[in-house]
Amino acid sequence: LGFFDIRLADGLSFEVFEKASVDFPVIFTTAFDEYALQAFKVNSIDYLLKPVDKAALRTALDKYRSIYQREDSFDSESVRKSIRDVRLHEDKRYKKSFLVYVKDQIIPVSVDQIAYFFLENELVYCRTHDNRKFILDQALDKIGSQLNPNDFYRSNRQYLVSRQAIQSVIQHFNRKLKLRLTPEPEQEVFISKTKAAAFKGWLEM
Repeated sequence: LGFFDIRLADGLSFEVFEKASVDFPVIFTTAFDEYALQAFKVNSIDYLLKPVDKAALRTALDKYRSIYQREDSFDSESVRKSIRDVRLHEDKRYKKSFLVYVKDQIIPVSVDQIAYFFLENELVYCRTHDNRKFILDQALDKIGSQLNPNDFYRSNRQYLVSRQAIQSVIQHFNRKLKLRLTPEPEQEVFISKTKAAAFKGWLEM
């Protein structure tokens, strides 16, 4: 059994699974919740958010014991159930709409209508799939914590993009990725080389 922190000083621990064969079960620990579904695509049996409390750790170890009742026995159905549980939890937890401000009106906009959120001149906006632009009164970090990480990705400090808005990804110099979004944003949107592997893993989920 291995414990892996997801975000390391030189990248993401998912890169280990891309470069080597890991044949033992893994429990991931992280301060971020955006990698949950990607974690279960590798040999993961649980995903603990920091700070890890004793009850969560005990539950993870109990799950390990229940899956590996005998040496080299792996219950793939238990892993699939864990993925279903994560998705069910996400459906219940994440916001379905945000309030936006238009003159003296407050209008609810469904998350499904939003192509991306972005920071511009220290203000936060969203742009809808039909190319409407609205201002919000929440920080981008806070908005990101309320969205389903399977549907939205924090590409950089300025942009939080919907999976549905991504038309293509262009290989850029220095191993960066350039996103082609619809509607087209007012500035180019890049994924840094340190996040490129994690982003591609997220995109294919």
